[in-house]
Amino acid sequence: MDKYHIFIDMKELRKRLFIDRKTSAKERYEIINLAVENECDTLVFSLDDKFFKSKNRNLKYIKLIKQYNLFIEAGGRDLSFLLPGRMFFFHRELFRMEQGKRKKKYHFCPTNPKTRYIIVKRAKYLFARSMQSVTVPRIFHLLPDEGHENTWCACPACRAFSPDEQYIIAVNSAADALAGLDPDARLSFFDYGTVRETERILPRENMFHLV
Repeated sequence: MDKYHIFIDMKELRKRLFIDRKTSAKERYEIINLAVENECDTLVFSLDDKFFKSKNRNLKYIKLIKQYNLFIEAGGRDLSFLLPGRMFFFHRELFRMEQGKRKKKYHFCPTNPKTRYIIVKRAKYLFARSMQSVTVPRIFHLLPDEGHENTWCACPACRAFSPDEQYIIAVNSAADALAGLDPDARLSFFDYGTVRETERILPRENMFHLV
């Protein structure tokens, strides 16, 4: 039962339980009880979770979620998922640079226009698929890779930006895609603890930071 994280949104006072997309069917029922016991009011499924992909969804599971009046949201540690790893072999320039070499793991090169184009296209597809769910989410999350929040690109263009600025550049692209689908939907961003007003890269208006 270690495939979850709890985040609290101090603005809306929502207590969210993030569910790993590899969580088994049996664990999912246990997690609902765990959420209730921990006074969580929101379940967050990965954008790649079968909860959103399957057309034959478990109605009994959804009924249980509604029984406890739990909100459904989508996303989590899914940011790197927006740039498929299979592209590394032919398009290494899209991925982050470390000591002069491109790396497949942990994030990508956010200043590359081609990278941002793919992020927008991929995010739009994933957001739209989630919105077709029986329980339509209106709030989404794209958090950096756990334990590698500061592992970003060191190419000549990206070196001008701090890790949190590179992160916001990337998430802003996804936020633009979300705004095009639903102007009222919102996207959270990871709180690096910086004073946002002093940063050169500001988050989009449809974004909010997650504690």
